[in-house]
Amino acid sequence: MNCPNCGTQVDANDTYCSFCGALVHHQPVKNQQSHTHDSGMRSQQSSNSASNDDSSKKNLRALLLSILGIIVAIALATGFFNYINQKNEDALWEECMSKRQIDDLRSYIEKYPSGEHFEEAKKMLDKLVMEKETWEQALASNDEDHLRSYIRYNPNSEHLEEALNLLDDIVWNKALVSDKKDAYEQYIKEFPNGKHLADARNHFDEKRLSELTAGECDNVRSTIQNFLLGLEEWDANLMLSTCNAQMVNFMGKSQASVNDVREYYNAYRDSNIDSLRFTNINVDVKKAISNDKRAEYNVTFTTTRKIRREGADEDEIATIKGQAVVDDRYLFTQLTMDKVTQ
Repeated sequence: MNCPNCGTQVDANDTYCSFCGALVHHQPVKNQQSHTHDSGMRSQQSSNSASNDDSSKKNLRALLLSILGIIVAIALATGFFNYINQKNEDALWEECMSKRQIDDLRSYIEKYPSGEHFEEAKKMLDKLVMEKETWEQALASNDEDHLRSYIRYNPNSEHLEEALNLLDDIVWNKALVSDKKDAYEQYIKEFPNGKHLADARNHFDEKRLSELTAGECDNVRSTIQNFLLGLEEWDANLMLSTCNAQMVNFMGKSQASVNDVREYYNAYRDSNIDSLRFTNINVDVKKAISNDKRAEYNVTFTTTRKIRREGADEDEIATIKGQAVVDDRYLFTQLTMDKVTQ
């Protein structure tokens, strides 16, 4: 290289010109090249560092996005699982509520120990278990009071209909055993749609019709008294007014007519009787219903008969026992009278 002052050739490593002493350059060429090289290296390193920083940021961003994606996926999966689980729980609970079965409630409690209806399910299960035990006891007892208690305290029981049917049979059988109008009436009131309702009504009607009233008893008694009074007063018409035109039996004669009654009356008249009295008349009446649903009265009566015959100083006293059947018009259809004592 040449000196910039005098043009003399100088060594490249010289700092000053050997001819004129002028400063050839501030630093050796080697150092300048080294500085240039270092600057390039630093520039390259800076570029590489910036590139590395960008790459790290991208990687971090990708990692964060991946983590976020995983979190979102887990949240969605958890939410979906919880949704399906809740739907299944709700469906099973609805089934428990509608069917009220012990097995369903036990299944709910086992599957959902933290379920929304867990406590309610436990209470319901305890109640159903107790109800089942009570029902088994009532069924085994076959007792009316036991069944009534079960029905009263378990109105929503799955065994309610069975309990009512069993009670229906028990009450009906009791009514048949007692065979009273009040018992049939009670059954009709308690079981308006009962299994034995038709039979109960028929029995009730029969008992109602066969129930003897005071008025009926008085009418039957009047029939007997008028017949005996007709004999006492020798009043054939009064006596005949108490008898049916056709009688099944009259004083031992079957299919008797009014003429047979007249003959009986005349036999008394022709017995040399001066006076005749019937006293102490006691009547026992039983009411019955015939096949055609008409009332008839089965009568047993006793009376003291006093006869004073012509020329006699004392009365002939005898106890007379009579049996009769009186129809719903209070006329004899059957009548017999026999002397018991004298």
